[in-house]
Amino acid sequence: MQAKATLRKSTSTVYIRVQEVASKVDFKVSTGLFIDAIHWDKNVPGYSAKSNAPKEVKQEFNRQLDELLKLVNENIQEGFTKEWLARLINEYFHPDNKEEEEKPAKVWGTSFFERAEQYLEEAKGGTSHKGAIVAIFRRLERYEAWQREIMGNSDFELKTETFGRKLLLDFMKYIEHEYTYYTKYPDFYSRFEIYRQTMRPSSRNSACSGGTRLKAFLNWCVKKGYTDDLTFQEVNTHRHVYGDAYYLLPEERDKLINATYGCSFHAPLVRDMFLFQCFVGCRMGDLFTIQRTQINNGWLEYIPGKNLKNGKTELVRLPLHPVAQQIVERYADYSPRLFPVISEPQYNEYIKMILDFAGIHRKVTILNPLTRKEEQRPICDIATSHTARKTFIANLYNKVKDQELVASLTGHSPNSRAFTRYRSIDDNIKSELINNLK
Repeated sequence: MQAKATLRKSTSTVYIRVQEVASKVDFKVSTGLFIDAIHWDKNVPGYSAKSNAPKEVKQEFNRQLDELLKLVNENIQEGFTKEWLARLINEYFHPDNKEEEEKPAKVWGTSFFERAEQYLEEAKGGTSHKGAIVAIFRRLERYEAWQREIMGNSDFELKTETFGRKLLLDFMKYIEHEYTYYTKYPDFYSRFEIYRQTMRPSSRNSACSGGTRLKAFLNWCVKKGYTDDLTFQEVNTHRHVYGDAYYLLPEERDKLINATYGCSFHAPLVRDMFLFQCFVGCRMGDLFTIQRTQINNGWLEYIPGKNLKNGKTELVRLPLHPVAQQIVERYADYSPRLFPVISEPQYNEYIKMILDFAGIHRKVTILNPLTRKEEQRPICDIATSHTARKTFIANLYNKVKDQELVASLTGHSPNSRAFTRYRSIDDNIKSELINNLK
C-alpha cells in the first residue's frame, strides 16, 4: 500500500489517499492543506515549479506535504482504519493534541447555562459567531433575572428541557423591548455585563437573529439528548426585512479619485482604501488582511475570510482595475499589507467624512431597522465600508447583468440569497427590458 496526495478541485483541498485493489481499501482523508488547481502539480505533489506563488509559500507547502506522505507511508500497516489515518494527520499538524486526548473527559453540569458553556466549547464556528452566541446567553441571563425580579415570577428558571415555542417567542419579544426596559430600570441592569459596554435599541431583525442563534443551541441540545421539546422549531426566525441596497453611482465614485483633503493623513488613506474596495468588491475584513504577495501580474487572489470560516475555500481571482493598481503602488513602501494600519471603527467614521468633503450628498431611501419604515438620508451620512462592496457589485451587475459572473468576483455563491440584496436593477435595465417587448 502506498499513500498518495490528491487534490479535490471543487474545494481546493489536498487529501491523503490510500488505495489497494486486492483488499478493496480506498480511504481519503483531508490534510487541511489548500491549494488552487492552477498551482497544483500531481507529480510533485504540491506547487508546480511554474507557479507564480511566493517562493516561501511554495516551499513550506511542499515541505509539509512531503513530510506528511513520508509519515503515513512509514507507519501504515495492514488492517489500518480511516480513523487511524485521520488521527495520524491531525497529530502531524497538532502534536500537542495527543497529550490532550489522554486527559479525562470534562464533566458538564445540567443547568441551562452550564449546557450553554458546553455548547460554546464544543460547537463549531468562528470567533465572531461565538461572540454573537455569548451575547445571546448574556441576554438570556438578563431575561431570566428580569422575569424573576421585575415581572414577579420568583420561581422562573430557564431549562433546556422546557424551552419551547412559547418561551422562544417571549424571549424574541424581550430582545425588541430590552432597551426600553434598560432606560426605565437602570439600577437593575447596572449589575450586568453589557455587550460593548452599552445598551442599544434592538430591531426586529436583531430579534430574529437572536432567535436563530438560540434555535441552533436548542437543536444541539436535541442532538445531545438534553431535551425532547421540539416546539421551538415551529418559530420562524427568518423574517428579516431589508431595504434596497444603496451605493455610489460611477460618477460619484470617480469624483473621489481626485478629491483632496488638505494636510490630513487619514482622509486620503481612507479615500484610497474605500476606492480600492469599490474596484475590487472585497469585505472590510479581507481588505485589512490581504497581503501584497497575493497580487501577481495584475491579478488579485484571495479566499474571503467569511467563506473560510464556513468551510468554503474557493479562491476569488480577479484582475485589478487601473485605479486599484495605482492605489496599491502608492503604498508600496509602507507595509507587506496593502495599506497602513487603521482601526475598523476609524475607517468607517472617516468614510462619511471623505464623501461629505467630496460633495457626495445624494439622498437615498433606506429602511429604518427599528420602525421598518422608509427614510430619506444623504448617502454620506450612512455610508460604511460595505457601501464600497455594494458599489462594486451593483455597478458591475448593471453592466453585465450576470449574477453568476459577478458572484465569482465577490465570493458569493451563485444562488446566494444575500447577493440578491446587493443587486440593483436600475432604470437603464428596466428600459432595455421594455424595449425588448415586440
